[in-house]
Amino acid sequence: MLEKEVYEYKKLGNIKIKLNDIMVARNISTYELSTKSNIRFQTIKVLRDSTAKRIDFEVLKKLCFVLNCKVEDLIEYEPEIEK
Repeated sequence: MLEKEVYEYKKLGNIKIKLNDIMVARNISTYELSTKSNIRFQTIKVLRDSTAKRIDFEVLKKLCFVLNCKVEDLIEYEPEIEK
């Protein structure tokens, strides 16, 4: 059973998108990734800039395939640190 209630939004934490780190490490541009993965340039840009509000599973699959990585290499859950 869950101990925390979902309505405590401020305590849910964040999802960190690590796409930019992977792209820098692999020296791949947004344009090149867009071309190789057939993902819209703007979609990659918002993911790279960590401004995305959601991500589609098809996009995740394409990114993992082209970048030869795992989902957990791309996104990470960061729980809220209570003060």
